[in-house]
Amino acid sequence: MLKKIPLRIRFTLVASLFLLVSCVTLTLLSNMSAVHMMEAVALLPSMKDGSTPILQLEPAQPVEEPYYQVFQQKTTVATILIVLAGSIATYFAAGYVLKPIRDLSCEVQKRNVENLGTPIELPQSADEVRQLTISFNQMMEDLQRSFLLQKEFSANAAHELRTPLAIMRAKLDVFMLSENENPETQKMIDAMSQQLERLSKLIEDLLWFSKDLPLEKKTRVMLYPLFCDVAEELSSVAKEKEIEIQIQQTNEFVLGQDRLLERVFYNLLENAVKYSPPQTQVSVTVQREGDFLRIQVIDQGEGIPEVCRSAVFEPFFRVDKSRSRAVGGNGLGLAVCKKILERHHASIAVRPNHPNGSIFEVIFPS
Repeated sequence: MLKKIPLRIRFTLVASLFLLVSCVTLTLLSNMSAVHMMEAVALLPSMKDGSTPILQLEPAQPVEEPYYQVFQQKTTVATILIVLAGSIATYFAAGYVLKPIRDLSCEVQKRNVENLGTPIELPQSADEVRQLTISFNQMMEDLQRSFLLQKEFSANAAHELRTPLAIMRAKLDVFMLSENENPETQKMIDAMSQQLERLSKLIEDLLWFSKDLPLEKKTRVMLYPLFCDVAEELSSVAKEKEIEIQIQQTNEFVLGQDRLLERVFYNLLENAVKYSPPQTQVSVTVQREGDFLRIQVIDQGEGIPEVCRSAVFEPFFRVDKSRSRAVGGNGLGLAVCKKILERHHASIAVRPNHPNGSIFEVIFPS
C-alpha cells in the first residue's frame, strides 16, 4: 500500500513518524523529570534566617496537581505543534530535494521517436541526478542509433527486393501470354502471381513505413473527393463481395498532403472491405466537434478484441494470423496509417461497432 503513495508523501510520512516518536519520548522524559524534581523540592531542608539547616521530619507535602497538569498540557501542545511544523517543513524540503528528479521525469516523458537524438540538459549539481541524466542521454543515443539502423535496413532491403520481384513478375506475365492449355500449369501460374502480388505489397508497405514522410507544404485536402477516389479504386474488390461503400457527403477539409492522406484512407477502407462478410455495408462519416474533425470508417465484420485494439497499430501485428494470410494482410497497413497521421498531428483509434464490426476513428485538429 505504501509503495503506491508518491515518494514525496512517503518521505514526509516517515520523517513525521520519526519526529512524533522523538517528541513523545522527550515529553514523557520531561514529565518524569518534572515529577522527580517537584518531589525533591518538597523534601528540601528548611532554612531558618541563616542558621544551620534543619531537616524536616514531617511527611513531604504532595506535589500540587494544578501546576503539574498545566505543565503536561503545555508539553502536549508543544509536541503537537513541533510535529505539525516539522511535517510541513519536511514536505516542502522533500519537494525541493526531489525537484531535479521531477524535472528529469518531465523531460523523459517528452521524448519520443522524433526527438530521441535531443539530449537532456545536464543539471548544475554534481550529484546522483546528474549521473542519471548522463546515463539516460547515453541510452537515448544508443536507441537512436539502433532505430536509424533498423530503418535503413528496412529501406535497403525493400529497395533490393523490388528489382528481382519486378523481373519475376515481368517474366511471369510474358509466360502467361503464351498459349498453355495445361490446367495444372495455369493453376501454378495463378498461385505464383498471387504470391508475387502479396510480396510486392509487403515491400511497398515496408518502404512507406521506413520513410520519414516529411510534410513539405500543407494544402487544403477536400475529404469527400478523396473518399470517392479511394472508393472507386476499391470498387472491384467491393463488388466481388457485394459490399456497399457509403460515403457521407461533406464540404469539410483538412490541412495536409493529399498523397499521404489518400494512403491512410485507402488502407482503412481496404481493410474494412477485406474483413467484412459479403453483402454488408462499409460507411465513412465526417463530423465536426468544436475544434476537432472526427472521421469514422465503419464496417460490419467480426470486430477486434478489446485486448488487441491498441496493438493493431503496431508493425506486423495481426489479430488472426491465419485469417490475415487468407486475405493477404501483412500487418503494416495500420502502422503506416498511424505514422502518416502523426505527421499531420492527428490520432487514430478503434472501437467496437455494435452488434458487429469495428469503427476506425481518425481525429484531426482544426
